[in-house]
Amino acid sequence: MKTNPRIGWSDFALRRNRATDQASRFRGKPEKLLALVRRHWAARIPGAGRSNLSQVVVVPIRQRGLSRLFSSAWIPIEKARRFDVDLRRRQPHEDPYLHITARGRALPVRRASVVLYSRATLLEDGGSVSGDYDWEIVAILAGPWENEPMMPLTMARNYLRKAGGTYAPYSARQLAESIYHWAGFVQRRGP
Repeated sequence: MKTNPRIGWSDFALRRNRATDQASRFRGKPEKLLALVRRHWAARIPGAGRSNLSQVVVVPIRQRGLSRLFSSAWIPIEKARRFDVDLRRRQPHEDPYLHITARGRALPVRRASVVLYSRATLLEDGGSVSGDYDWEIVAILAGPWENEPMMPLTMARNYLRKAGGTYAPYSARQLAESIYHWAGFVQRRGP
């Protein structure tokens, strides 16, 4: 495994990070996040459903001022007001889903991590890559949780090998913990 891998943004993650209605975003320039990932690369851990560092990794970003660098939009459901539901697709070729948002004060960012997929993993099942990288950023996790669980719909998309998903063998416990955790939070409605 390379000690100095080529790391870049996936087109998917870069597009989502620019949107104002995403739950977790990086507020700085894309190059700054790449530098942070490289700086914290040695602390990476296997992604959800993975047992090693060869396919999917989560890089924790540990430094002061996370709330200036990252934004989160998660609200505890008991503090949310006026729920809204929209029909969404992450990408045109993916199945639609219901996206629920609400008004309220988002929880502060105390933890941030970046999820990266290896080139080989992105190319599985006819997938594609965004550049000549060994690893690509696919998601940003920012909020108050030490170990933010993957969203249940994302887990299902991956496990079932649906369009936009990358297979991982999640356990029933991992899925149940995800469902239970996320049932208590809603995403804040964008500006």
